[in-house]
Amino acid sequence: MSAFAETILADVRVCTGCLACELACGFRWSKKMDPAHSTIRVRRDDESGLIDIKILQGCDTCRGIETPMCVAVCNPRVLSIGRRHRIQGGTST
Repeated sequence: MSAFAETILADVRVCTGCLACELACGFRWSKKMDPAHSTIRVRRDDESGLIDIKILQGCDTCRGIETPMCVAVCNPRVLSIGRRHRIQGGTST
């Protein structure tokens, strides 16, 4: 088993909240522009304007595709591919 697994990294400091990543991911899973099927969630706090991006557990970084769809459509380059350390039992930190 590899010591590392690919993951999606997000730099919320430059996110515009356009939701293109959610649409692309939803399309990848359902073949429809449906963010309900997405494994990435982008939320903006209306009061503070701060954005939070969550990569959900079902994300497989578009296995079999060189560049994950969410990364490919992210114009401000908020999203990138990274690695996370795997711990025993297949979960990661």
